Amino acid sequence: MTYASLAVALSLFLASGASAAEPVVAPEPRSAISQESFFAGLVSEAERLKRETDGFTPALSLLSKHRFKTYAKDIRALSAGDLQGHMTLKARGTDSDLKCILTGVSRDLPIKLSAIEAAKSDADLKTALTNMSELLSDNIDVIVTPATTESGLDCTIEFGPDA
Repeated sequence: MTYASLAVALSLFLASGASAAEPVVAPEPRSAISQESFFAGLVSEAERLKRETDGFTPALSLLSKHRFKTYAKDIRALSAGDLQGHMTLKARGTDSDLKCILTGVSRDLPIKLSAIEAAKSDADLKTALTNMSELLSDNIDVIVTPATTESGLDCTIEFGPDA
């Protein structure tokens, strides 16, 4: 970097109102599994569906639109993908917590979708969309958050020894 380009960069930095005393926030570490193509795809799809969910206007007319029908199909596909992720991890014999959580999310996505489809008022729909958005956030977080040393005991309790 030349002195001239450094001076320009510094002046832009100072003009932005930032100060050297402001802490730099490091990005959150991501799990190794979230770097694998299949699991990265699940994260990308959950992020896209969360943005779409958050962008919906909670009006019952939404439920009859083609856009919503496609959304519902995509939620079901994400559910199937989460279950496939569970099966992949089960076959590897690794990461009991993520394996378990993916089972739960896979089961919960269709339940949240049914609540959206069953909404009887705009307020009900808003609540159901909020619940779906939160579940999609969970879907993302469980894949990208690095694993801990905890076992999958809760999974065994909730879903049985074959989970």
